[in-house]
Amino acid sequence: MSDDTSRRLIRERIDATMLVEAGAGTGKTRALVDRVVALVASGVRIERIAAITFTERAAAELRDRVRSGLEEGELEAADLFESGRFRTAIEGLDRAQLSTIHSFAQTLLRAFAAEAGVDPELTVLDELAAGLRFDERWRSALEGIDPDHPDGEAIDRALGLGLTAGGLRTLAVRLQQRADLAAEILAAPPSPAGPDWSVLPDLRARIASLPLAGVAGDDACLMLLTDLAESLDRLLASDGAARDAALAGDAGLHDRKCGRLGAKPNWGAGDIDTAREVARSVSTALGGLLVRARERALADILPPLARLALADADARRREGTLVFDDLILWARDLMRDSPSARAAMRARYDALLIDEFQDTDPWQAAIAGSFARHPATGALDPGRLFLVGDPKQSIYRFRRADMAIYAAERARIAAEGGLMPSLRVNRRSRGVVLDWVNAVFARLIGDGADPALQPPYAAVIRERDDLLLGPGVACMGGPMEAPAKAWDLRRAEARDVAATCRAALAQGWETQERDGRVRPVRLGDIAVLIPSRTGLSALETALRDAGVPYRVEGGSLVYRTQELRDLINCLTAIDDPSDEVAVVAALRSPGFACSDRELAEHRLAGLRFNYLAPDLDGPGPVQEGLRRLRAHHDERHDGPLASVVERLVADLRMVEVGLVFSRGRDAYRRARFVVEQARAFERERQQSMRAFGEWLETRPSGRGLDRDGSGLDDDEDAVRVMTVHAAKGLEFPVVILAGIG
Repeated sequence: MSDDTSRRLIRERIDATMLVEAGAGTGKTRALVDRVVALVASGVRIERIAAITFTERAAAELRDRVRSGLEEGELEAADLFESGRFRTAIEGLDRAQLSTIHSFAQTLLRAFAAEAGVDPELTVLDELAAGLRFDERWRSALEGIDPDHPDGEAIDRALGLGLTAGGLRTLAVRLQQRADLAAEILAAPPSPAGPDWSVLPDLRARIASLPLAGVAGDDACLMLLTDLAESLDRLLASDGAARDAALAGDAGLHDRKCGRLGAKPNWGAGDIDTAREVARSVSTALGGLLVRARERALADILPPLARLALADADARRREGTLVFDDLILWARDLMRDSPSARAAMRARYDALLIDEFQDTDPWQAAIAGSFARHPATGALDPGRLFLVGDPKQSIYRFRRADMAIYAAERARIAAEGGLMPSLRVNRRSRGVVLDWVNAVFARLIGDGADPALQPPYAAVIRERDDLLLGPGVACMGGPMEAPAKAWDLRRAEARDVAATCRAALAQGWETQERDGRVRPVRLGDIAVLIPSRTGLSALETALRDAGVPYRVEGGSLVYRTQELRDLINCLTAIDDPSDEVAVVAALRSPGFACSDRELAEHRLAGLRFNYLAPDLDGPGPVQEGLRRLRAHHDERHDGPLASVVERLVADLRMVEVGLVFSRGRDAYRRARFVVEQARAFERERQQSMRAFGEWLETRPSGRGLDRDGSGLDDDEDAVRVMTVHAAKGLEFPVVILAGIG
């Protein structure tokens, strides 16, 4: 089916359920806008159309593009009657449900608050407030657990087996986000078998049967067998939590590779191969016992954590304070459990349009199904549902959006007579880029034998065939001498990235504007995409060394920048003078600029890094730095937290130092960002500077940190550095993929 035929179906078959598959650059959003315009032209009022996307930025863009589409429709209307429909739609556009899925769910919960069991004056906590609320409840819950109660004993056992306090908190957070899963755990608690301790005597007997007396004492196989024997003796002599702790304590002995362990001459007449096999089998068996012990411990702590999650969900319902995950789950439950709410939603809207459908999770799909399916028959009502997506762009599995959901919904729509037009003509990218993409990904993705795991590759058709200066697709770097450490690889790659940025300007690479005008590439046209935060510091260093202005975008990256790390150390040091590690880290930061040599000489002189000590009158940068830390410590309660942080940023010359090193606005942007975070943190409740520092420490692992607000300075000519996830939906003339090794 050609693109022209597909677009005609989108505009004309408003009576049909439709799933449009559209690749990158083929006009997905344009297809959705065309559908809205066609519905309005047919007589559907704009207030009876709900168009859903997944980010605030995308929703704002959608509203603007729908307005433009309606204005074009008004100009091209065949008669005054049709023109009046467009004019009415334009005037009522601000009342239309063109929003994110979360905003749509919030509208449903407010409209049917009684059925949902929530306060109609509900408020949705932002991520910061939700995190602080959870931390407070979590601390209170832990303090309320009796260590002698089975719940307390289960938690102690899990911690003894290697679960960290952070891991325990992560479990609690995940169950808070998945209240439905918490309910399933309580309804049917998992019950793995646990370790079979009866095998311990046999394992010990295997080692005892070996002739070890004449083996050289420094033989590696003998030493492992000796350690394994001692571990088994400890396990046989203990039980309960002590046995669990002993098993976890010897985890370094488990699952060892023993194929070439030891030296044959050390064993004389003994059989080293038999000894190696015994060591391997015993080590593997102990590893299996630890796995099963941990499975049992995890199963035991899940029910108490699930009870905490559900109790907190009930409290949020009573208080009318929701978190983002509540919006979707509670709206799903409302549509599933309340026939009157479902009927009212179906009566309120005539059509539901969903953009980026490949990013839809099971709850969101269920809400769409409640609207589009007849309550009595469960069959799709033709024309009520219009979906646009690209299965190849499904990258949000961590948010529970995966190909299985997309493939199942696609199959259901096709089976019930829905239309499946596709858009394949790319109007965004150069032909040489698309040729490379088709050649590479047709082989990598293949024919999609299992659509629930991988969609079949559909070749993208080129429209542009521009002759521009500069490579369409190019590789950078080259082989390195082996063995190379991971850090060496990152630094080498980062230098190549910086050199490529410089080459783009020096060689006059070209780009083409939307109006067809060709111009040389600027630094602001270049985006460096990385899969994670791991290589960010090497990349920043290389860009600075090469004199390439850059800006780090995306909150998850900003929190990992060195400026933020230095500031957290300073905040911790100012709050707690006894934390000498933080004090030394603060002194080493650019704001205090103490060298390692100066710090060592200070310590060798018999002096400590306690800035409350009376003997701080000496000369030198370390003494001066300690005096400045003491001054900030004395003033830490003089005014709001944001003011204290702002004063510290000014004293550290964070902006000035950053400008010298990066010659860009990133330093100012990060300083502004930190002060804004302090204001937001303090707005929720008055807390200490240390609490703020600890909160900053946890932020990189949070969800939804795609943007940090730095996009306000879009006139800056600097290379953009961001994660692949943060870049989704954005366009750049030049894209460099880094960190793919």
